[in-house]
Amino acid sequence: MMTKFIELEDEAILYYVYNLNWLLPKENQEEAIDILSKIDPNKADMILPKYGKECWENGVQVLKIMGYPSNKKALPRLAALLQDRNWPGALEAIELFRSLGKEIALPYIENACLEAIEQNDLDWLEHLFFACESLDYHEEDFSNTKAYGFMKESAQSLQ
Repeated sequence: MMTKFIELEDEAILYYVYNLNWLLPKENQEEAIDILSKIDPNKADMILPKYGKECWENGVQVLKIMGYPSNKKALPRLAALLQDRNWPGALEAIELFRSLGKEIALPYIENACLEAIEQNDLDWLEHLFFACESLDYHEEDFSNTKAYGFMKESAQSLQ
């Protein structure tokens, strides 16, 4: 069975992404969630804009509705939400990763961990460690066990 996606220009996608803003009327948000959950999977990475915290929680909801593998292109952005578990959508992102399962989710989280190490962002590492603990990911699950160890040490140094 071939799934039919809604063909939208990037500008239209950005318009609907803006309408995910939780400050807008509920109807605008619901329409945006409905439409964005049906867009071409190759444009899924547009759903979580780098700037626009007010849109992230609904954006995670869209990715959840899209399901895997349609949301695959957005998963690096989803992992980036784990920079701060207090950000809108971050805890929902952890739950979405949980639903994907370790096989699919872990590489994205591990890549975020490597990026956080590269940027020497201890807070981000602490939030990623929180996500890993919450998801029950351990050192032996990581392909780069040194990265896990550094993340864990960083997290513990902040406590």
